Amino acid sequence: MRKSMVLPMVGLLALGVVGPVAAAPNTSNTSGTGETIAGDWSTPNGYGYVFLGEETGYGGFGDVYQESGEWVECPPGSVGGGKGGAVAEDTTPGDGTYGFVGTRTWGYAYDVRIDFSKKFETGHATGSVELFTETVDECNGIYGGDSIPDSGTLDVTVTGVGPLATFRGSGSYKIPSEFNGHQNYRGKERAATGSIVAAGTIDTTFGSGYMSQVTWTEHTNS
Repeated sequence: MRKSMVLPMVGLLALGVVGPVAAAPNTSNTSGTGETIAGDWSTPNGYGYVFLGEETGYGGFGDVYQESGEWVECPPGSVGGGKGGAVAEDTTPGDGTYGFVGTRTWGYAYDVRIDFSKKFETGHATGSVELFTETVDECNGIYGGDSIPDSGTLDVTVTGVGPLATFRGSGSYKIPSEFNGHQNYRGKERAATGSIVAAGTIDTTFGSGYMSQVTWTEHTNS
């Protein structure tokens, strides 16, 4: 299970990029909230994942990926034939060389809005998505480049499983006579199952995922 967005957010805090709520000369006080939904899925011939976030000052964003196909043993002479040759994967002992044959779909979500129930029993994310599907045949040197675009709405629903976890922490960063900052954060997260519908390309369920929420405050003086 992936971790929550705490570490990326604390990194943003250290840079002071979140909008100020009060300020004086050379002093900044900032605060914000971030929410995350993520999940991944697998099938006999592929896998995929979705990662969505909504942050104070940044709005909603996300990544979506899905791969469908198989690794096959390439015919002799079709792989490793010089510049532009397939980058094959050695998947089994022996002399055989393997390449991926199938499709890869990748893209990004925007205008994402995330909502949770009070105790994280459920979560829901909506937004827009841009996806691109490419055909891949590594044994024959085909790595995509024929992207078929698809755009539309994104809808992700999750249901909490297992216990609700809470966390809190603080940090500081100081350069003597130049900069002094400290941050505090707290949040909660829960493992989840769910489903995703992305434009007309992806419509599936996932059994491994999570939802999280973190709130932070920061004071800096320089």
